[in-house]
Amino acid sequence: MEQNHYERARQMNRAGGECLEKGDFEGAIENFSKALEFLPEDQLESKARLHNNKGHVQVRLKRYDDALSSFKQAAEAYDKLGNQVLLGEQFGNIGSVYRDTEQWEAALENYSKSLAIFTKIGHKKGVADQCSNVGYAHFRQGQVESAFRFFQKAKILYDEVGEDKKSQLCDHNLQAVKSYLEK
Repeated sequence: MEQNHYERARQMNRAGGECLEKGDFEGAIENFSKALEFLPEDQLESKARLHNNKGHVQVRLKRYDDALSSFKQAAEAYDKLGNQVLLGEQFGNIGSVYRDTEQWEAALENYSKSLAIFTKIGHKKGVADQCSNVGYAHFRQGQVESAFRFFQKAKILYDEVGEDKKSQLCDHNLQAVKSYLEK
């Protein structure tokens, strides 16, 4: 019986992915939700991945409270599994939901949690991503000098790990912030 539930969950997950590719976000959420219902409790990593996927779709639909719930459930699961990289990513996702709703204190709190995890495990791309996020939040709050420092750190790390597009984005952000520093 459990194998049937697992196979049904896989089918729903695939259907959710197909809906997502077609731009049918409602269908994606519906199928990801059904997959979560069918998954046995011992499939914690699959459940976490589905919550993460669901959260990203909910953000696209501007369902921020639902997205927060999904990302928090994913974070709980990754914490139980001991997967620090994906836990750090979830805190970054949570921070970005708060950023999108301009709740800067909550955004920075979650970006800081993510940054601490990535720093501890030596995950340079994760550190760079969160430095960039913190830089953006500081810039939006008028903390221009701090924003500049975070964007600089992010750029250096992106260069080290070969993330050229993100490094170029940091260049653009640094130029924008620099123009405010020169005023």
